[in-house]
Amino acid sequence: MNDYHRNNLIPIFPLSMVFFPGQVTVLHIFEPAYKELLQTCIHTGSPFGIVLKRHPSKEDPHPLPYTVGVMAHIFQVARQPDDTYHIQIYGGERFRVQRFFTNRSFLQAEVSSFPLMQTDSDKAFLLADTVGEMLETYLDALTEASGFDFQIPDLPETPEHLAYITAALLQINYEHKQALLEADTLPQLFQREIHHLVSELDLMDWISDTIASPANNIIEGTGPEGVISLN
Repeated sequence: MNDYHRNNLIPIFPLSMVFFPGQVTVLHIFEPAYKELLQTCIHTGSPFGIVLKRHPSKEDPHPLPYTVGVMAHIFQVARQPDDTYHIQIYGGERFRVQRFFTNRSFLQAEVSSFPLMQTDSDKAFLLADTVGEMLETYLDALTEASGFDFQIPDLPETPEHLAYITAALLQINYEHKQALLEADTLPQLFQREIHHLVSELDLMDWISDTIASPANNIIEGTGPEGVISLN
């Protein structure tokens, strides 16, 4: 039995993104350490863990990443002519890091499962209706504002899948997304998403109103034609 089937030890890929269960994405693997990680996963049949990087600081120039992440399951590998790789992955179960290990070229961690609780509660189903309606409104607003198609053909059937696709689609910073990923229960996750959806929709309404009314851009107390006077 190899290490990756004992003690829940998995390779860890810290990234400047938050990955959610059910999410599908493509990664470009080019650094030697992560090529080794990829070969290890292919050889052992193990997924790897994606966790959010932390920002360096003067006090800690090389911080360890966040400790709640998601298993990344590889379902397609394409080697490129320059000896890099494009891999397609999908998000599996959440985990919590118990301990990091830095004795290889890539980070490893002993992890424990961190399932979302109360996924079948009455409160979760009630909040799912609210989030589903708000998400459709939000995607319409994003599509109109950006010119890109943010629409999804159908909303997920289960509240848990809806929560995670909402978390992935929200255009918020990574620290806020990490807080969504770390929610203990599905109702808690939905409540956090409603907070962000309300804020995002209010912001887009304000931007839309401002653009539609150029006169609103003139600052009171400025000089002629809205130019700030220094006198």
